[in-house]
Amino acid sequence: MSLTKLNDGFGKKFLSNICYIFILALLSYLIFNTGLHGDDYTSINAIQKGSFKDFLSFDSDKFQLFGIVNYYSIWFAYYVFGLENQIFYDAIKLFVHGFSIYFIFQFFKDYLPRDRALLSSVIFVLFPLHDTTTYWYMTLYYIFIPGTLLYSHYLIRNNRYLAGVVMSTLGAMAHYASPPYVFGLAVIFLIENKFKKAVIFAIPGFLYVAYYFWIKFNLIGIERRINPDLSILDFFKQAILQVLSFLESAIGPSYWLKVFYAIESISITSLIIVIVISVFAFLKYKNISKAPPLSKSLLVGFISVLILSFGMYALTGLYSHSALNLGNRSTVYGSLLIAFLLSVFLPSNKKSVAFLLIIFLTPTFGLSDHWKYWNSHQKTIIENIKNNKDLKDIEYSSTLVVTGNIYSKLGPFAHIEFFSMPWNVNAIFQDSVKAKNIVALTPYVVVEADYIIDPKFNGKYSLKNKLYIYDSEKDLVKSISAKEVPNLIEQQPRIVRHWMQIFKDTWIQNTIVWLSPRLIYLFE
Repeated sequence: MSLTKLNDGFGKKFLSNICYIFILALLSYLIFNTGLHGDDYTSINAIQKGSFKDFLSFDSDKFQLFGIVNYYSIWFAYYVFGLENQIFYDAIKLFVHGFSIYFIFQFFKDYLPRDRALLSSVIFVLFPLHDTTTYWYMTLYYIFIPGTLLYSHYLIRNNRYLAGVVMSTLGAMAHYASPPYVFGLAVIFLIENKFKKAVIFAIPGFLYVAYYFWIKFNLIGIERRINPDLSILDFFKQAILQVLSFLESAIGPSYWLKVFYAIESISITSLIIVIVISVFAFLKYKNISKAPPLSKSLLVGFISVLILSFGMYALTGLYSHSALNLGNRSTVYGSLLIAFLLSVFLPSNKKSVAFLLIIFLTPTFGLSDHWKYWNSHQKTIIENIKNNKDLKDIEYSSTLVVTGNIYSKLGPFAHIEFFSMPWNVNAIFQDSVKAKNIVALTPYVVVEADYIIDPKFNGKYSLKNKLYIYDSEKDLVKSISAKEVPNLIEQQPRIVRHWMQIFKDTWIQNTIVWLSPRLIYLFE
């Protein structure tokens, strides 16, 4: 080997290492201090009550039979770290995202130039459309699964069958979110006429589906994701809703509104970092590599992943796509296709860099700042609840009504859930408040007879007991009468979860509710 070739090889390896270190530094800045959110509180509260034996037990009602790999690789932190050591949750987020970017890069570099392959992996993992999967600990598997399965695909394509099957088994058995990836990515091998590799790659997916249905039909009292009452018409209506809601979230007004308000949320420090990265990119990299021909197999495979995800969500009858709220994790399937298309069609000039900065880098930093702020705010609220002496004095037979902090606000839109889910309210208050009934005044609760009714979550809370209200914004408790509750509900600020809410009592509302009757709460 000549000295020149040796130096070239060393130089490329050195630059690659510098690039990986930069990405890890970037991920560290984005992820650390984003903390816990949503159902994390409920799961920690439930798991911490049991012993280590309970945590391991298949008989535990907290054990994830449908997601064994996810339970042991992600949920173990709930038992080990609890609520007090949130830095370790962020460290695990960093670990999962760092390896996922590397794994996905390995997959893409067999089809794209190295710079575009790396761009594809970073865009997919950090795409602002599904920021939930980056900052909400519980949903890490939405990145872990595609990272693992895409790497498995890379290994099998390069004839490393044993390691590939191990990785595909881990990915397939991780959670019920895996089948669209397993079977969609297997299509890539089929299009390339690699039938043996398609079968080897897909076998763990078939095993998981068989395992899922065995549990579904043989065990009682576990969570089921397929709606048994779903008719053929309901399924097709849900499928239509999946397609329309994804397109609207990914390329419609919702995404661009999210980008705008994410940029509006960016801190001075983050803005400076973005500017430094931008200036460096403009000065150092005059052009990116020439755009390669569009890979037919990848295009068909990624479209298959997206279509299969539509079918999976349509079977539940529970989810539609949204760019906002913790539910935006569902958009991760289509983000793989978007990341690929952006990387392929991105022109090899500086204008393309400017375009990426507008739609990707700046909102990514802005959303990170939003999650950091909300995490800090949540910690303050939880600490207030723990230290409020008036809350501790409330009688067991009472009903406590909670106002404020239902969602974070990204511009005018409700984004990250906090007190919006009754199980989280109970998990956060139960160690500090003895009240039998605790209910947050969400936008969809109503008063009927002597009860507060929550039609979305089938909650029913008595107004016959002694009543107290806790203003979580002011950290104040006071006694109220049942007659005051209807006026109190009317005084709560309107919560906007989607821009389509402005079309209340129009044909748009009627169409949405016809496709999915459960979405009526958006317009109430």
